Amino acid sequence: MNRQPSIITFPQDAASHPISNVEWWYCYALLLGSHGNRYTVMASFFRVGELAVPKGHYMIHSLIRLNTNHIESHSELDRMLSYQMAGVYLPAYLIKNPRDRHTWNQYKHLLKGSLPSPHRFMKTAATVQTRPTRLTYGSNRMTFKDDLRSDFQLQLTSKTARIRLNYVPFKPISLIDEKGKVNGLRYYSVTRNRVFGELYADGRAEMLWGEGWFDHQWGRNYGLLQGEGWDWFGIQLIDGNDLLINRLRQADASDAPYSVAKLIRKDGSVTTSEWVKLQPTKHWDSSLTSAHYPVEWQISLPDFSMELQVTPLLKEQEIPIIGPLQAIWEGVCIVTGKARSSNGNYYPVKGHGFVDLVGYPQLS
Repeated sequence: MNRQPSIITFPQDAASHPISNVEWWYCYALLLGSHGNRYTVMASFFRVGELAVPKGHYMIHSLIRLNTNHIESHSELDRMLSYQMAGVYLPAYLIKNPRDRHTWNQYKHLLKGSLPSPHRFMKTAATVQTRPTRLTYGSNRMTFKDDLRSDFQLQLTSKTARIRLNYVPFKPISLIDEKGKVNGLRYYSVTRNRVFGELYADGRAEMLWGEGWFDHQWGRNYGLLQGEGWDWFGIQLIDGNDLLINRLRQADASDAPYSVAKLIRKDGSVTTSEWVKLQPTKHWDSSLTSAHYPVEWQISLPDFSMELQVTPLLKEQEIPIIGPLQAIWEGVCIVTGKARSSNGNYYPVKGHGFVDLVGYPQLS
C-alpha cells in the first residue's frame, strides 16, 4: 500500500523518494553572456526503479547558443539503468509493441552492454545524497545548499563546454500537485530564480546571468511505456506572474487530452484552471525521428482572461532520448498575447519560457 503523505513538506520532500518508480529534478535558464552572447541551458536528472534499491539514473541536458542557432544536447545513463531497461522495461514494452524496430535495436545494444549513438554511459557511478540533496551523475551535478530552501548549483560538463550556474530563488516555492492528481506524480516548482555563473568553451570563459525555472516531481507512473505523451509549457511573464500548462495525451486517443493550467503569482500562490484550449498552429518535422512536432501554439485561458501565442526561437530543438520515446522536443520559446484587466480593457502580455513535447516520435 502506498503510504506516502498527501502534503508536500520540507526538508523531507526536497530529498529523493525511494517509494517512487520515477523521479526527476528539472531546470532551465535563459542567459546573457559577458561577451554579448545569448544562451539557454536545460538539465533534467532522473531516478528510476521499481524497488527502493537499487535505482537507475539518467539525465539529459542541452546548451543552445542563440546567436548561432546551435543546439548541443546530451543523453547519459548509468549501468544500473541499462540493466533495468534490458531486464524489465524494454521487454515489457516490446511484448505490447513487437514491431518497434527502433526499440529492438536499443534492446540488442543493451544486452551486449553497449549503447547506440548518441547515448553514452556516465564515466562514474551516479549518487543521490540527502540533507542537503546532492545529485552527482557522472561529471554533472545539482547541489542544494539547504533542503529547506531551493538554492542550488548546477554543473554540466561535455566535450565542448563546462557550465557552472547558481540558482537563487526570488519567488517562494509553489505547490503544483501535492497528491499527484494529474498523472500520479507529486510536484512543486520554483518558477523564478536569479541565475549566474560561467561557461567555459572554445578556450575561454564567459560570465553568465539571467533567470531560470526549477521543478521537482516524483511518484509512480507507467504512461511512457504505454505510449502516452504530454505537452508542457513553463512560461515566465514580464509582469512577474508565471504559467505552468500541461496537456496529457492518451496512447490510443480514445479520450480527449486532459489540460490544466496553473497561474503562479508573484507571491508564489497558485490558481488552477481546467478551462484550457491549446491549438497548434505550425509544425516542424524531424529528419532524425520523422516526428511531426507542434512547435507553435495558440493558447486560450478564459479563467485568467488571457490569449497567448507561443513561438519557438528556433524550430530544431529535438533531444534524443534512450528507450521507446526516441526523442523529445525541448526548447525555448517567446510568448506574446493579450489579457483583460478587471475594468474590461485589454493590455499586451509578453514573456518567454520552455516547451516540452513528449511522445511524438511514437505517433509518427
